[in-house]
Amino acid sequence: MSLPLLIGLAASLYIVPIVIWFILKRLRKKNGQPDQAFIHWMNRQPGVKQENPKLNRFYQRSYVRSAQIPIFRGQVHRIRQRLAVISPYDELTIRKETMKITFSVFLIVIGLLLALAIIGKSASVLLLGMVVCLVLNGMLIDLFVHRVENRLLRDFRDFLEDNRHQFQAVRMADEAIYEAAQLSNHDMKLHGERIHEVLTAKDPERSLAAYYEVAPNRYLKVFTGIACMIMEYGDKTTAKGSLYLNAISKFVQDINFDLLRRNRLNYHLNSLTIIALAPILFSFPLQSWAEKYFPVMGEFYESKIGLVAKLLLYGVAITAYVLIRKLAETEQSRYTPKSSGIRWEKKLYGYKAVRFVVDRLVPQKHTQSYHRLSRLIKESNSPLMIEWLTLRRILLSLFTMICISGMLISTHINQVDRIWNAPTFLKGGLMLGRLDEADRQVAQDRTLLDKQIMQQIDRTQTGWEEQVRSLVEQAAEGSAGDKRRNEMSMRIVDKLNSINQEYLKWWELLIALAVSVGMYHVPIGIMRFQRRIRGMEMQNEVDQFRMLISILSQFDRISVQTILEWMERFGIVFRPALQRCLLDYDAGPLAALHQLKNEAPYPAFVRIIERLENALDRISIQEAFDDLEVEQEYYREQKKETMDRLIENKANWGRDIGFAPVIFMLGAYIIVPFLYVSFMQMKDLITQLGQI
Repeated sequence: MSLPLLIGLAASLYIVPIVIWFILKRLRKKNGQPDQAFIHWMNRQPGVKQENPKLNRFYQRSYVRSAQIPIFRGQVHRIRQRLAVISPYDELTIRKETMKITFSVFLIVIGLLLALAIIGKSASVLLLGMVVCLVLNGMLIDLFVHRVENRLLRDFRDFLEDNRHQFQAVRMADEAIYEAAQLSNHDMKLHGERIHEVLTAKDPERSLAAYYEVAPNRYLKVFTGIACMIMEYGDKTTAKGSLYLNAISKFVQDINFDLLRRNRLNYHLNSLTIIALAPILFSFPLQSWAEKYFPVMGEFYESKIGLVAKLLLYGVAITAYVLIRKLAETEQSRYTPKSSGIRWEKKLYGYKAVRFVVDRLVPQKHTQSYHRLSRLIKESNSPLMIEWLTLRRILLSLFTMICISGMLISTHINQVDRIWNAPTFLKGGLMLGRLDEADRQVAQDRTLLDKQIMQQIDRTQTGWEEQVRSLVEQAAEGSAGDKRRNEMSMRIVDKLNSINQEYLKWWELLIALAVSVGMYHVPIGIMRFQRRIRGMEMQNEVDQFRMLISILSQFDRISVQTILEWMERFGIVFRPALQRCLLDYDAGPLAALHQLKNEAPYPAFVRIIERLENALDRISIQEAFDDLEVEQEYYREQKKETMDRLIENKANWGRDIGFAPVIFMLGAYIIVPFLYVSFMQMKDLITQLGQI
């Protein structure tokens, strides 16, 4: 196509829509109808994108629906968290922007999977594409969420240092925060200006509550609250100087500990996710290499045992990847239950038939198993009831039973197709050696000849074996000896017998049932794993509670309820128990604190609650926690030791879990196939020696 023609085509594509626009405008004017779209276009503001109310309503409804779907709920929350870190949007805007990114990622993933399915035309390639999407999703979360979180924490630490310097100069918290925000990087500048707006608002409490909804981490929440209290009550001179400056020092120290913990966890666990998924990627070239240089091993990879080994490898690798990501998680939401909205378990449990089945499997009340399960739910911080958990376990077991039965049926179908169409190699071939194209073509021709004969056999009639021999003699007449014709007949009979045996057997259903029973106990194992990981973080959060209480106890008008509210705002692991305590606090403070100790029976946390009980009517809060400042050095060393132990435990768990798929791959794709092929070759060799 010539250059003038291209220029003319481009000009026409640009001019024609404008001409059509003015023609339609003229027609509307002739009919006496005002051109509302043209007026809206003329009155638009330059650089401001006009909002579509219907599209905005669609985004808001999609956000609410997505928050109730388990598959999308975690992804939506991560994208929302990333946007909250970048800019403190209002609630409606952050929901809209979250759904924009969610739909974009969803369309990209669907497009990638469809492209792989069309190009690859293989279930293995499609599964590999799903794994690639999973890895890309995790890598993007690490890149855009965790790194931004760490960068914001570092910027917040620098902001606090600048705020200290500015406060020493002006002695006004709001002015110091504004000046420090102007010296900060872009993200922290936005949050600093938002904090300044909260402090100078006409209704600070309402503005503070609105900021709590969009603040990306607890440090910003608590610092904003402390600054509001300083603005309301004024700064106070303590034994260590200014209360505000002392609080800033403690925040900086705690943020440094948190950054160090994140960096060390990243160092130990970051590469393990790739190691966990590497066996899936390496299984394809490893299988191709084995089939190329050890042709007989292709029989193993195409057999039922090989398919089961491949599926187990995928399952082990993906499970290891998910567990390592759980170990490496550092965002605040990792222990917070998502209990908003009506749960699908509750809706499903409302049906009489479902409730009848579930109630038969739920442990009876006042039994030891019921109390153990109830305690496990509390300690793993799960929002489920025992009945809902039992319903989940039943559905998971049924889903596993259906999936395994479907895979077994698919395996039988694949085996039948393999018997009909796979290249037929003669028994007794060498295990080692590279197969050339001539031998492969001969094997393929042998398969075509067998297939032609097999299609003429009616296996429903008796004596079809003799029919095979007669057809073989006709097909191979004059081209082979009696021995070759006999071997060919036996080979075809074996193939037909193998096809007759490819159906779902009772022991296969028994295996599917056994696996589904095992999956019935998987949710309990996951909750125990969550309880173990949650227990690793408890001491770290108790140390942060001590830091927070050491600041709050210096205020004269502080109360036990206020401290509990701040602990709930700052907490992660103990937040659900603190929320229930605050709900019951007005009915009786002492009973609410006693219930809090029962729901969160961690010894260090219980000691803090016992001090709050003493501060209810016996002594003041400052007297109850007067030793926090005295033992500050001891708690600092204890926190350091706890952090080292926590990171070491997570690193050990991560290494064990991360290298499990590699070990499984070595066994499933190298050791077991070699042993399988060796035994098959030995069996054929013994048969040949017996014939000699």
